[in-house]
Amino acid sequence: MKIGEYFIKQLRETGLKHVFGIQGDYVLNFYSQLYKSRLKLINTCDEQGAGFAADAYARVAGFGAVCVTYGVGGLKLANSTAQAFAELSPVLVISGAPGVAEREHDALLHHKVRSFETQLNVFKEMTCAQTVLSDAKTAAFEINRVIAKIKETKRPGYIELPRDMVDVEIDESNLTVSAEPITLDKAALSEALREVLDMLKSAKRPIIIGGAEMHRFNLQPLFLEFLKRSGLPFVTGILSKSLVSENHPQYIGVYAGGMSPEHVQKAVENSDCVIALGPFVTDLATGIFTHHIDIKKSIVMMPNSVLVKHHNYLNVSMKHFLENLNKSIKMTKKIKFKPKKYELAPFIPKPGKKITVDRLIACVNTFLDDETTVIAEPGDPLFGSLDLCVHGATEFISPAYYASIGFAVPASIGAQFAAPDRRPLVLVGDGSFQMTGVELSVGARYGLSPIVIVFNNGGYGTFRPMIDGKFNDIQPWRYADIVKIIGKGEGYTVLTEEELSNALLRAKKNTTSPTIIDVRLEKYDCSERLKRLTEKLKMRVSP
Repeated sequence: MKIGEYFIKQLRETGLKHVFGIQGDYVLNFYSQLYKSRLKLINTCDEQGAGFAADAYARVAGFGAVCVTYGVGGLKLANSTAQAFAELSPVLVISGAPGVAEREHDALLHHKVRSFETQLNVFKEMTCAQTVLSDAKTAAFEINRVIAKIKETKRPGYIELPRDMVDVEIDESNLTVSAEPITLDKAALSEALREVLDMLKSAKRPIIIGGAEMHRFNLQPLFLEFLKRSGLPFVTGILSKSLVSENHPQYIGVYAGGMSPEHVQKAVENSDCVIALGPFVTDLATGIFTHHIDIKKSIVMMPNSVLVKHHNYLNVSMKHFLENLNKSIKMTKKIKFKPKKYELAPFIPKPGKKITVDRLIACVNTFLDDETTVIAEPGDPLFGSLDLCVHGATEFISPAYYASIGFAVPASIGAQFAAPDRRPLVLVGDGSFQMTGVELSVGARYGLSPIVIVFNNGGYGTFRPMIDGKFNDIQPWRYADIVKIIGKGEGYTVLTEEELSNALLRAKKNTTSPTIIDVRLEKYDCSERLKRLTEKLKMRVSP
């Protein structure tokens, strides 16, 4: 078997069905092999778009891949790969490269930067494992090693394939990758378990925070079992929104420090026992560190440790601990602490009423169903949509930590390929759309049907409350006419609540092509959550 053939075989073994990318001469031979294989190759308009699509695909399907050429293609993936690393998204970056023979005498080949190792060195900073398939004796082992590390850590990996190695026969004598032994401290597990059970037994206002790592490491079934056995109320963070269905009877809302609705914030911060499962404690997730949770009343479960008050139990994985906690938990008394769920008021459009961000979100909330995946761009599309009630698990996607704008539209491509039975609903700012909105063309080409709502306020509305200036303004586009340019789809321009409601109803019927809805908002209009957040950010960026 040749290296290219073996590589494709191992990609399919992960369960992967789609690869995103753009061809180039250094990867053309392998790209052609991908195209002819049983994997479906999806060409995007730009390499960064391919990277974002693969990221969203990985969050939904559990593994994603993007394939590009060397230098001009690979380095465009630096941003999307950095995001995947920061947010635990298992994406494999495949880059073609100059052939091994071509590298002799350090020739000045096109797309080369400083040395032939420059791109590899860049990706060492943002991937969990890297390799260059320059040796037939080790190529198969290296492919397996990188893929295994991606699956283990849920972070991206990098494989560089020189173009003269694609059709070289591999050495199949050494294919097995030995998994790193998992160290479990049974004594620490037992002691931590006793301490946690004692805290739960005496608690009167306990609450659970479901974190993003519950999703990334596929622990939702254990999380749901813990909810059932304990009967405790729970919140999620902004990175873990839609960890499980938000119609769950014990769910009360999204907690983000001072950016939270008041009763959600009080339910968490006045609790006498906060159980945080795999949380990401980032600035945006905590409302710029405005959270107030007493460590003496906290239990924090991380991938390989459990923190109980000030006691840190190492070599105890979340999975092992939660399995044992579920077996051991026996609530000796019924918890009376049942905080009210935060819910948006029902949306009834007011004739002739100018649309606002908060009313836009309320309207979208009535539109959601079990077959909708919400993809929210960082900024007000994200912060406003935290109050949506998302019906199913992993039906809300946003880069809420790394916060790279330009993610949402290409992400809708990856998300719909990963879950073709679900319809992407994209919430995106006009500034963000002008970065990557061209990827709607990919949706049109492949018969996808994302619904894209553009928050059109004439520029970068997230930054205006912090420091305003002409630099926050952009050239106004007629976004509804984009479908005329790409040759397929439906477009609507709306100014009022009634027009938005009607446009969404029409969009729902269009299941064969993209729909774009240009929502004209006032320049300084923003959600209540964003107002609270930007007040905190303003303190940090102002002199």
